[in-house]
Amino acid sequence: MTMKKLTFFCILLLPLMFAGCFALPYEAPALSPPYVAQPSPREFFAVPVARGDIKLEANPIAIYRPARIEIQRFPINGVLVQGIYVTFGDEVLEGDIIASLYAPEIQSEFDELSDRYARLNMELDLLIQRRELTRRLAEESGEPVNDTLFTAPVANLRSELDLLQVLLAHVGSLNEGRYLRATMDGRVSNVASFSEGMRTDSRVAIAVISDQAFSSFVVQGDEVELMNVGDRFEMTLDDEVFLMEVIDPDEFGFIRELVVREEDEDGPTEAFLAFADALPRQGSTARGMLHIPLDQVIDVLYIPVSSLHRYEGRNFVYVLEDGVRTVRDVVPGFEGEGHIEIISGLSEGELIIQ
Repeated sequence: MTMKKLTFFCILLLPLMFAGCFALPYEAPALSPPYVAQPSPREFFAVPVARGDIKLEANPIAIYRPARIEIQRFPINGVLVQGIYVTFGDEVLEGDIIASLYAPEIQSEFDELSDRYARLNMELDLLIQRRELTRRLAEESGEPVNDTLFTAPVANLRSELDLLQVLLAHVGSLNEGRYLRATMDGRVSNVASFSEGMRTDSRVAIAVISDQAFSSFVVQGDEVELMNVGDRFEMTLDDEVFLMEVIDPDEFGFIRELVVREEDEDGPTEAFLAFADALPRQGSTARGMLHIPLDQVIDVLYIPVSSLHRYEGRNFVYVLEDGVRTVRDVVPGFEGEGHIEIISGLSEGELIIQ
């Protein structure tokens, strides 16, 4: 075979060799070993069975009612408010400025008139002093007194001052109308929130001033039947507990017609309370929660009411024993203040799942 034929034969074999390479069997990649998830232990929120007293009480809301309040508002509408200068709890005296209106033209005119009045007064005083000096010099020299030069200027100045005084009184009253002043001594128990562009509204209070010389709280509703004059109850106010006494409003100067029930003409629907001993800090919250005891049990086992389950007449709880939840039937008893007595079925210290 010649060299030319051998070369041609090799060229023919090359495609066959490449095709044979692609026809080789395919081996799939090896799979990764399986992952076995480890179950995490279940966590329970549990509380222990406790022993103690359970109280049942009524908790009506008592609303702060001062002996006197004054609502501070501008008598005009649509005027820009320049600023409000008091905050909740501030102590104010009668006449103190609460807020002001934006009226620069009135203030400017009042300032100009005041300056002119002061300047003319100074001119009049100087003119009178010159007249007196002229008279004294004439008397000392023995010459006749001639003060006619001062008569007309003094009269003119006095006339102009009289006119200015009238104008000042008028503009002064307009300028005073820019200010809202406290109408009595007391503390600010409510105040509007000031913002740029705020305008007056004769129906909207800028601030409320309360006379706290004597502070009372009023309770309304069915719980009033549980309260008699002289009774004392605890009241939570601003996270503090105060002792309150039910009072007769007529004895403390309250002029208020008590609303009576239609079905019971002798039963008022309002009860008034006053602080029996310590007073709260000034500017305190205007709502308190009374604690009126109704019933109680002493030295009993109890659990949270939310831990007790009821189903078709059955009462049971979930007890945590060695990390395992088990069902336990119980006999419940007295209920109050979010707790319930357990007569039987549990022991003190056992953990109850919430």
